[in-house]
Amino acid sequence: MQQESVHPHTLLRVENISKTESNQQVLYPISFQLGTQRKLAIVGETGSGKSTLLRIIGGHIAPDSGKVYFNQERVWSPPVTLLPGHKGIAYLSQHYELRNNYKVHELLSYQNVLSPQSAAQLYKVCQVDHLLNRKNDELSGGERQRIALAKLLVGVPQLLLLDEPFSNLDIPHKQIINAVVHTISEQLNITCILVSHDPVDTLSWADEIIVLKNGQVIQYNTAQEIYYRPANAYVAGLFGAYNLLEGSRHTFRKYWLLPDGNSPICIRPEQLIITHDHTDAMDCVVEKVLFCGPYWSVTAKHGEYSLVIHTTENIPEPGTLIWVRLKNPGSF
Repeated sequence: MQQESVHPHTLLRVENISKTESNQQVLYPISFQLGTQRKLAIVGETGSGKSTLLRIIGGHIAPDSGKVYFNQERVWSPPVTLLPGHKGIAYLSQHYELRNNYKVHELLSYQNVLSPQSAAQLYKVCQVDHLLNRKNDELSGGERQRIALAKLLVGVPQLLLLDEPFSNLDIPHKQIINAVVHTISEQLNITCILVSHDPVDTLSWADEIIVLKNGQVIQYNTAQEIYYRPANAYVAGLFGAYNLLEGSRHTFRKYWLLPDGNSPICIRPEQLIITHDHTDAMDCVVEKVLFCGPYWSVTAKHGEYSLVIHTTENIPEPGTLIWVRLKNPGSF
């Protein structure tokens, strides 16, 4: 289901975008609006159409139908326009390139419209200020990516498109680029759309999330709504462990305060508590206990139904009887 939201200061408007490639429907009609200084994540499994949608928004490929408007002006793409892209939209692809045999400060000065003071602040935000005198053949993959990002930002775009910025990076560089993306949004107040194959990375960053599957929007909402109220098991699973109550919810209603209806209810493992108080609690037998660093993952069964609970206290042993209740009853 698509969210019909209207922002007071709409920067981007996508109207019924669709795309077919090699006789296969890659994107079904998609529409949404994005306001200024908003952060949107587009997530979904491999092949769901995320990068295709981002490239259409940036004017790099043409949709088969539909239109993209940026600042109330139509975004054109080849073959209508000779050069792909839009001057107000910066697009960092997964396959960014930097010109060889240049020092970093030379690469960054090419499109720079910032004052020296503003440029220095931007280089600090992108964590490349210590790399300015290096040549690009002396840089790691993560450093090259941050320089490619800074190279786009010195042109002062209004909209930044990031295609899988966390992929192909080791853990330290992934953490750095993650921090950079957060800082860009906070300090530069730039509107940003990010495509990610790891949806969990987007939860702490995105104002809104679009979930795609097979070229269709499955859910479009805030990060909190999508995490705690996913449309289905596919959406729930993208963002981590979950207990999805569908046909079984009548079994749980007599223990927990759950709303009436047939729509699925997602209960995240951290929303459950192992308790000694039997009030509003369900009796379960522990099947499995796993140490996961900051918490223990407990799998327990109530009759034929299994539950996963994340806990830091009252760690049970497999085979024991425990009582499980909701952390915030009535919040569903």
